[in-house]
Amino acid sequence: MKGNGIVRILVIDDEEMIRTLAVKILEKAGHAVMTAESGREGIELVERNPEMIDVAIVDNTMPGMTGLDTIREIRRCSELLPCILSSGHVIEPEQVPEDIRLHTYLLQKPYRPQTLVEKVADIRLAS
Repeated sequence: MKGNGIVRILVIDDEEMIRTLAVKILEKAGHAVMTAESGREGIELVERNPEMIDVAIVDNTMPGMTGLDTIREIRRCSELLPCILSSGHVIEPEQVPEDIRLHTYLLQKPYRPQTLVEKVADIRLAS
C-alpha cells in the first residue's frame, strides 16, 4: 500500500447503487477506487493490474460467480491481496473456506460509511 495513506481499492458488486455508494464513501476518505460489476470483471482487473490494487471489496452474492469463488480466483494471481467479503447474510469466519481464509475479512451489509472506512483502515494497519 502506498505510504501516503491512499489505499487503492477495487469494489466488486453487481448492484450499481452499492458500487456508487462505496466509491463515494471511500473517495471521501481519500482512497482511490475502481469498480467491477461481476466477479469475472473484477478478476480480470486484478490479473491486469495486481500491483495497482491494495484491497478488494467483494460482494458475496452475485450472478454467475459467488464472492468466495471470486476471492479464490483473485488469490491465484495476487496471493496476499486482502479481500473484504461483503454480504447481506451473516457469514461467520469459519464459513470462509480455509484455502482463502487468510487475508479475508468480513463486512455485514448494510454497513455504515464509517464501518467501511474503519475496515479498510484496520486492514491497512495489519498489512
